[in-house]
Amino acid sequence: MTDYKAKGLSCFGPATFVKAPVVDIDSDWSADIAVLGVPFDQGTGFRSGTRWGPRAIRDMSVRFSSLSAPGAPGFWDMRTGRDKAVCKFVDCGDVDIVPLLWEDNFERITSSVENILKRKALPFVLGGDHSITFPVMRAFEGSDPITVVHFDAHMDYRDEAMGVRYGHGNVLRRVRELPWVEKIVAIGIRSSRTRKEDFEASLRDGNEIIQAWEVHTNGVEELASRLPTDKYVYVTFDIDGMDSGIAPGTGTPEVGGLDFEQARGILEFVCEKNRLVGFDLVELNPSLDPTQITALLANQIIIETAGFLYSR
Repeated sequence: MTDYKAKGLSCFGPATFVKAPVVDIDSDWSADIAVLGVPFDQGTGFRSGTRWGPRAIRDMSVRFSSLSAPGAPGFWDMRTGRDKAVCKFVDCGDVDIVPLLWEDNFERITSSVENILKRKALPFVLGGDHSITFPVMRAFEGSDPITVVHFDAHMDYRDEAMGVRYGHGNVLRRVRELPWVEKIVAIGIRSSRTRKEDFEASLRDGNEIIQAWEVHTNGVEELASRLPTDKYVYVTFDIDGMDSGIAPGTGTPEVGGLDFEQARGILEFVCEKNRLVGFDLVELNPSLDPTQITALLANQIIIETAGFLYSR
């Protein structure tokens, strides 16, 4: 009898990321990329539900189970004729999130990413709202200076909002304050709710802001001089950086966002011209997208990123 489960069919078995093996984050394991879910949405200021983001991404990711096939991982890229994402994935499960105890939750997030880094694996973190990027970035304490490449419709650079300093609207301000973060390159910014004082504060702090219409008008190649090269880079990818027509499943959508080819081209440049030290994808809210196209898009972004890093 044919063992269909052994063939990696997506309809069988647990929905780990690309059907990769599950590991206990505190156990002895090795991998190139370690996927970590952070089902946290206590930093959300509008429509909650991103706590279900990691599950939605994993559920859709089984469509790409061949990426973790034993003996022949990765995918063949029609664009280049090369095998890509030729690497070992593991799924570290989710950080245990306790409602209302946000400081304890942040500590658990930081500790989990530290465990991944100790094992020399590349953390790929699935959010969750964007506030999780701050505790993730804390795990890099003591590293060489890091440039953060930030895909988003919003600045997320308010110092505080109604007394809140660690929500998803403050996160890049808090990240920039970390001593090992030397610069933020924000891409896709376009929200009409952007405040002048936040925009100017980011520029004063030495950051780069590439607005969505600049990408549309100039293209990726013309923007290359404003993107980092020869740096240690962390990518934080808010799915609302994409146009709401292809990414409706997010709590704070904005029209006029990036299309897939634009985002892919920028990611390709960033990954090939720098050393990626970590990646997160945040703000996917599956309750707002019954078609699941946002989860599909999120998976394609993650898979393409892995492909840029590990090709043969």
